Amino acid sequence: MAEEKTLSSSLFSDNLLYDLDFSKTVSKLPDGICPQTPGEGLCLRALRISDFSKGFLQLLGQLTKVGDVTQEKYEAQFRAMQAAEGTHFTTVVEDTARGEIVASASLVVERKFIHSAAQRGRIEDVVVSDQYRGRQLGKLLIESLNLLAIHLGCYKISLDCVEENRGFYEKFGFKHENNLFMCRRIFS
Repeated sequence: MAEEKTLSSSLFSDNLLYDLDFSKTVSKLPDGICPQTPGEGLCLRALRISDFSKGFLQLLGQLTKVGDVTQEKYEAQFRAMQAAEGTHFTTVVEDTARGEIVASASLVVERKFIHSAAQRGRIEDVVVSDQYRGRQLGKLLIESLNLLAIHLGCYKISLDCVEENRGFYEKFGFKHENNLFMCRRIFS
């Protein structure tokens, strides 16, 4: 059974997304928009190992510098994330007609000793292709990951964003806290 899981092509089960209760969303999504029906010709699902060839890294390049990631590096990182079961939930939207990844966001779950050995969620790497903006895909991704974090028992969900995106995330219940965010970059 462990060998079967290792050979799986998805980072996690799509059913985790499809079983979420979208009646509990914080923001208002247009009628009919949910993980099962993200829009005509679109599919919301877990990242797959085959998404290397569907433009996943090029999409991330619209967000930040990706660097030199060969297919071999991608697959090794994918397998490492997959092996850290219950930790990495990279979710993508695929345009099935084009076979292209057009939106993505990740939920990273950190196990803690505080709060009765609870879990904390972090939303990372939220990006919608510039050709697909305005279709509510960012909202769908954030709502899906918020609900997934709650389902997984996270006591807190956080994210970092630039000031110009603050209003977008506030629609989902995120609040600016007076915490000082500090970062030490080892390389850029």
